[in-house]
Amino acid sequence: MPIMIEAPDDAVEVGFPADTANMAIARTVAAAVAARADLTVDQIEDVRLAIDEAAAYLITHASADARVRGRLWVEGHTFHALLSCNTDATSAPEPEAFSWTVLSALVGDIDREMVDADLTMHWALVRDHSVSA
Repeated sequence: MPIMIEAPDDAVEVGFPADTANMAIARTVAAAVAARADLTVDQIEDVRLAIDEAAAYLITHASADARVRGRLWVEGHTFHALLSCNTDATSAPEPEAFSWTVLSALVGDIDREMVDADLTMHWALVRDHSVSA
């Protein structure tokens, strides 16, 4: 499904070399931004895990010397993540089934697409109002 969303100008930006050793940076920044959405503690943990899975997917398909770029923002009580990296693939690679199942279970719908040589994905997590934060 094409990504028809653009990050707002006040989105928090994070970037790092496409190496799994750097994923903790994205987890930490994402958790801080997610807290601004008034998400529950469990949902903030879900954001950390989802960022891990999304970054791992991008890193797996990244071209040599690529950087993972992320734009994270809060809209109301919704946390958004728009992540991308440069790849040598000609179309959006199929995700590994288990990892994609985990990511989908955490955040629901995930959009991904290829634009030129950039593999991009977007997902959002809405605050669960049935429990207190």
